[in-house]
Amino acid sequence: MTMGASERRAPAPGRRKAERPRRRRGGDGDLDSSRIPRPSFRSRTWRYAVLALATLLGAAWLVWYALTPEQLPVSDKALNASGVVGTPLYVGMFAPPADFGRTLRIAGVKVHTTADVKIGVTPLLCRRGTVGVTTKPEQFCAELVNPEGQRLVGGDSIVLKVDAPEAALAVIDRIRIAYREDIRWDTQAAGNHQAIVMIAGRPPA
Repeated sequence: MTMGASERRAPAPGRRKAERPRRRRGGDGDLDSSRIPRPSFRSRTWRYAVLALATLLGAAWLVWYALTPEQLPVSDKALNASGVVGTPLYVGMFAPPADFGRTLRIAGVKVHTTADVKIGVTPLLCRRGTVGVTTKPEQFCAELVNPEGQRLVGGDSIVLKVDAPEAALAVIDRIRIAYREDIRWDTQAAGNHQAIVMIAGRPPA
């Protein structure tokens, strides 16, 4: 017996053809953005904290680098120098090697002197030369200048000019050099341990 169209059997339950979900679109035809996950406030705070910590560590390292340049060379050597009243005496206190490999912009040279009378002690930069003890530094230095604001490189040296108006005995401690090197700066001890200077009076004419 032939069944009519109205008598065809309905599909069995659970065997309906799966339908593909339709994409929801916004009013302007774009995909619905309501399903895109947004970063939480907690995750953003974490990122900001990591960024702030990295910035803080970078700044701390930069400050540490700026304040910790390599130490200047020092020596245990003690110089003995003698001169006479009225004639300046030049004593070499710091002479880096020719292969020093650094360029220092000098801000100043600090000198501490103990003497039995008042004497004058003046630091000078000896360009392209070194001095032990002499009264004629021009024989050893291409130029003698005030070190403040000058550059010191290998082959240069720091010399002290000692003037005494009368007989004197003085002990000059190791000098300290204030300087800047690229972005670093410091004040450091440098050179010989000390200089013991004796200035004799001139005999009467």
